[in-house]
Amino acid sequence: MLNFTGHTRRRNINLGNRSATTKQDLLIKAKQERDRRAQERQNEGAVRVIQTHLRKYITCDYVIKHWNQGLTPMEEKEQIKHLVLAYGPRIYEHLNPPQVFDILQRSQPILSSYPGLLGNIQLCRMLGNYKDDTLVVITLSAMNAKFRTNKEFVEGLTSFLRHTKSLSATTCNPLCEVLNVWGLNRTEELQPLFELNSNELTFYRPLLEFYQCLGSLNILPKITNPTSILLENLSYIYATGSRSDDLIYCIASCFRDIVHSPANPQLQESFSKLYEKSFIDKLARMVEEDQHEEINPGTIVYFMQSAPEENLKNSILMTLLSRPLFFKKLFQDVQRTTLDLNSLHLSASYSIFIKLLEMHLMISTDHELLSENSGFTIQQLVTFTTYLKDFVFDSLWNSANDVKSEIVDETLSLLHKIYLRDSRLHFCSTKAEPDYWSNKDQEFLNVGIFKYIEDYERLYRDFAERREEMYTNDEDQAVVDEMSSIKFKILDQLSTSFKHTVSTRQFRKLQILIRAPFFIPFEQRVDLFYAFISLDKQRLMLDEDSTIMNMFMPWGMPGMGRQSATISREHMLEDACNAFNSIGERFKAKLAVTFVNEFGPEVGIDGGGITKEFLTSVSDEGFNSDKYGLFQSNDNYELYPSTSVDSQQLRYLWFLGKVLGKCLYDHVLIDVTFADFFLKKLLNYSTRFTSSIDDMCSLDPTLYSNLVKLLSMSAEEIASLDLTFEITTDNGPVELIPNGSKTRVQKETVLYYIVKVSDYKLNRSLFKQIFNFHGGMSMIIAPHWMEMFNSVELQMLISGKGKDVDLQDLKNNTEYGGFSQTDPTIRHFWQILEEFEREERFSFIKFVTSVPRAPLQGFKSLEPKFGIRNAGSELERLPTASTCVNLLKLPDYRDKELLKKKLLYAINSGARFDLS
Repeated sequence: MLNFTGHTRRRNINLGNRSATTKQDLLIKAKQERDRRAQERQNEGAVRVIQTHLRKYITCDYVIKHWNQGLTPMEEKEQIKHLVLAYGPRIYEHLNPPQVFDILQRSQPILSSYPGLLGNIQLCRMLGNYKDDTLVVITLSAMNAKFRTNKEFVEGLTSFLRHTKSLSATTCNPLCEVLNVWGLNRTEELQPLFELNSNELTFYRPLLEFYQCLGSLNILPKITNPTSILLENLSYIYATGSRSDDLIYCIASCFRDIVHSPANPQLQESFSKLYEKSFIDKLARMVEEDQHEEINPGTIVYFMQSAPEENLKNSILMTLLSRPLFFKKLFQDVQRTTLDLNSLHLSASYSIFIKLLEMHLMISTDHELLSENSGFTIQQLVTFTTYLKDFVFDSLWNSANDVKSEIVDETLSLLHKIYLRDSRLHFCSTKAEPDYWSNKDQEFLNVGIFKYIEDYERLYRDFAERREEMYTNDEDQAVVDEMSSIKFKILDQLSTSFKHTVSTRQFRKLQILIRAPFFIPFEQRVDLFYAFISLDKQRLMLDEDSTIMNMFMPWGMPGMGRQSATISREHMLEDACNAFNSIGERFKAKLAVTFVNEFGPEVGIDGGGITKEFLTSVSDEGFNSDKYGLFQSNDNYELYPSTSVDSQQLRYLWFLGKVLGKCLYDHVLIDVTFADFFLKKLLNYSTRFTSSIDDMCSLDPTLYSNLVKLLSMSAEEIASLDLTFEITTDNGPVELIPNGSKTRVQKETVLYYIVKVSDYKLNRSLFKQIFNFHGGMSMIIAPHWMEMFNSVELQMLISGKGKDVDLQDLKNNTEYGGFSQTDPTIRHFWQILEEFEREERFSFIKFVTSVPRAPLQGFKSLEPKFGIRNAGSELERLPTASTCVNLLKLPDYRDKELLKKKLLYAINSGARFDLS
């Protein structure tokens, strides 16, 4: 192209950079085009469907409203027979009930013989829309019974029951008849009908009335997927009259893999009816007969877990215990089962059996437990206990990993209860096998744990400081709840050091000491008890080496000096409490006490600073005297705290706890016998001081016996007693439950009543007293030191062994002053003690030491050692004793008969003290 200048103009042409179209691009484009056309077809189809439905709606609306206008009778009749088939529930939406009734009545001959399912399906849909029962019967009469539309009928009936305002008996029966005729009874299809929640309906009475009708005709579902609302509806049927075996089976089938959770408040009373004896008996019989695979001990487990109240669980156990056949079958199942640590939970049979056995131990008197009439013999109990004992020990000692299994926890809990009962009755630990509970594994017995005891005690001190701060809080129960698990928390804290390794044998033995101390022989536990005390004395620099070191320590360094006080003989406990109650742990130190009597200060013997005279004197006044009213006794003259105390008395109880702790800490025995239930409480810090029914025996044997008799009484006998949940105390009537004075005791609640009476007597009325006494005692003796022992063993720690006096042991640990072993008087003395009766030997030991028993670790542990001092040659004098230093002052009689006569006279007359 030429421009004005004659030059050619250049044109730039952009050729682009597009490459050739590939085969893959063509395929993708083709697919996109197919998808577009498919979407267009789908949209067009949707439009046609909408148009069709609109036409149907308009036509239906018009036809229904004007169906008989301008029609001849013949045409009208012809049209009517097609209305229900064509429009179904829409008829009910556009016409009033009389018109619908007229249509159904005229259509009935045709619909009832209509060949096919359509007629019944439309009628079922109409049923689902009804707001009352006016049209139900005519609707059912129009159905063709030959063509079963089960699903549609159940759906329609379910919808109807949700909406209807009324439902008469004349309507219920035809509905139920359809269910029967079409074979829906005992089928899975019927379950949704029983899962309606009446609590969610505006009109709930029709639904409940229909359930009653179903129950009366024994029409029930087959349970495949149990739910709480289904269970509640079935329980309503049971509570309102129907008690058939089929219904019991149906309800029992619901307790399969579910724990009931309340769904309908208005049906909870009906649900509670399942926990009456009649239902429990039928349920137990089904398990006994073993005719239904799905009704088994597992059913009982879920049934029990679903109980709305704790007392109802007790009712189940009581009823099951009254059925020897059930107990026997369960025990047979247990015997065939091997406990497995790899399982997460106990088998159902084991779980129920353990609960039954715990209940059996709780409510059986000693006589009943040992008799052969209980349905579970004592030999069976021993056999089962032996298996359980071996399993638990093997789990704790030999398991490859640290055991935190629920199985061990549950079996160990039962084992503890059996052990505590056996500590009094000795059905396991017999004379032939006194060391039944101690494990005989030599490796276990030889393993030392002192290193871990030090670690454990170090961690305990951190918790103990918190505890002492918390004791200033007025919320006593809150303190116990918070601190009761201390010993297990420490154990868990220690075990974290073995997180990636297998724990050592030493730690495993410490774990057994804390969790199951009865596996360790009593003598070894006593040694460990004093080892704990020895470590504590080292910590506080109270042992002899530390005392010497303190003499060279600069002022202000750790250590405790001697605690001194002046105590009046006339007001021993009051003065001692004022002097020592506020000094905390310093009470563990050596005491320097000056006694004051009516003549002024006394000059006495200080037995090495232990001040045994002070401890025994304060104990006598606090425990054995009525001066302060701190303790009372049961029928066996065993002591426990008074049930009525004021704040000052609680303060004295705290201090007496410290005194008892100090006696244990310093190896000082005192002549006090406590009630068994009180000692158990002192050992139950980790279970919040809780006592159970069988502990009532040591509080009030007569009341315990009368309470247990209630369990075997009939409903009429219990009613005649006119008992209510209220008891009379020294401070007036006390209601055991809210509104208890107006709540009568019945057969179903008698165990609950016994539990509540026992709880008040043993726990509620004594909690503050126990809390304060234990609080003071645990300031000196840590709770886990005490809890190594049972109540019988703790009593021995307090007041010594009571079988007999080991004279050879006493002789080997005797110090002489002014005598030698070969002197005639000394030779005669030992011969006379051998000739004494056992009780006379005990009287002699009490004469010299103030306690009629020998120390647990033998006379080598008596502080100071037993001594015999020559009291001169005045033959008219009687032997005397200084109990504060365990010293016998014996004149040099040199005549055996005279010595025996004088010694017996002195012992029996109580001419003990000679404070020269």
